[in-house]
Amino acid sequence: MPPSDLLAPILETYRFNSKLVALGLADLDPDHAVRRLKAGAGSSIAYLTGHLCSSRYGLLKTLGAAEDNPYQELFGLGAGSRDGSAYPPLPELAAGWDDTAARLHEALESVTDERARQPGAENLPTGDRTLRGQLAFIAWHESYHVGQIGLLRTEMGYPSLRQRLLASRGGST
Repeated sequence: MPPSDLLAPILETYRFNSKLVALGLADLDPDHAVRRLKAGAGSSIAYLTGHLCSSRYGLLKTLGAAEDNPYQELFGLGAGSRDGSAYPPLPELAAGWDDTAARLHEALESVTDERARQPGAENLPTGDRTLRGQLAFIAWHESYHVGQIGLLRTEMGYPSLRQRLLASRGGST
């Protein structure tokens, strides 16, 4: 079944974010993954990746998945960034990101227009209280954090996410 016409641009945003984060993790030194700017008080790329995985598990639950969120304790809402010593190693986070991405894409592709119009989360700071509105807001939330990952990468001297994307497509930077 084709994805909901109402969700097509939202699904594309999730797919794009999935690719950008995967590219942003692929060339990252594990020590840099937990580096925090702002005198050690800011978020790290490892934290942001785990936080996005946790957020995606929340969406998977909304869409009917029954599994517990393995990222909730360390990366869920209110957990806050830490020094990274308790975080999974970078290869494990990257694999978790890829797995969560594949599962979310599959779940989103099964949402019908009828389901997209049904009520979503009530506590969103936006006017659209449908599932579509919830998915759009979380896609925005993700994109915000993907931008943070990109900024942290460039601050540490890595190529920008744009450069990584172009290189992955065989284009010039």
